[in-house]
Amino acid sequence: MADKIEATRKQVVIQHWDGSKKYMMAPNEYVGVVVGKEATDGEYVISDGVMAPGGAVPDHYHKWEDQTFHILQGTVDAKIGDTWVSTGAGDTIHCPRGVSHYMKNNSDQDVRMISYIFPGDRVEAFMAETSRQNEIGEQDFELIEREFGVVYL
Repeated sequence: MADKIEATRKQVVIQHWDGSKKYMMAPNEYVGVVVGKEATDGEYVISDGVMAPGGAVPDHYHKWEDQTFHILQGTVDAKIGDTWVSTGAGDTIHCPRGVSHYMKNNSDQDVRMISYIFPGDRVEAFMAETSRQNEIGEQDFELIEREFGVVYL
């Protein structure tokens, strides 16, 4: 018989999130942390993202995290592994760790989505470093892979 394991889980309620801190994850794509690792003991992070028309998330995969996107507004064309899909408001895309994903806003209006990332212990540091690199226009993909386990293809 297995031993009983008890885990403590935090209940998190975010009201009136202001979204003031934004990270530039790619040109024309900005993300804000709604629920951070401090609130969840690093178990997950929830972010809110806006991708402007023509914006794209480069093809990449996460070695250590699963990521799920829920589209709130607009349409986005996505490649998950080898599968292409066109998604819109109300659709959900799940990207298990190790599966590449690419997204592009081919429409003339903003795409807004919520992202759930499990586990979340490195996510905010990854966002900050990626944003810093994008803002200065110099990407160090080796550092991103080494420190955060994100591999750009």
